[in-house]
Amino acid sequence: MSTYVVAETALLARVVAYSGGTVFTTTNSSRGDFRVLNNEGVTQGAVLLQAAASEFGDDLGGGRGAMGKRQQRHRIALILFQRRNGSDGDNYTALATLTDTVIAYLDTYPLLNNTSSVKRAEVVSASEPRIRRSSDWIYQTVLVEVMTETAPALTEPIR
Repeated sequence: MSTYVVAETALLARVVAYSGGTVFTTTNSSRGDFRVLNNEGVTQGAVLLQAAASEFGDDLGGGRGAMGKRQQRHRIALILFQRRNGSDGDNYTALATLTDTVIAYLDTYPLLNNTSSVKRAEVVSASEPRIRRSSDWIYQTVLVEVMTETAPALTEPIR
């Protein structure tokens, strides 16, 4: 399994575990499937998408030695949704609170619950809330950078 899939799957598992699994479940969160927002009773949602090209090398760790291993940098967009019910101000406040608490929660899991190959996961930015009058949802994107490291089995000698 690629390290990107491992990183994205581990991040989604942490998002679902947020708040003891009472906010996000398989009903309202997914990897790349926005249809979860159409499920009955969903008022908040989370969808993960690849946000940029993954990078691969042996010197991506910001000065941290790779010791013969290969490093990978993945950027994952965690898009948080709030259904528009009632006033825009209340929805905005609910989304801002959700975003802040999810970020604070993810900050406590820099290894994504000790997922194999994950060396560091950190939130690097959060967008402004986006409101479209033609949509039932307002949303905010949280950018998470996940560094992974693998030790490939070489099939030819390095010269």
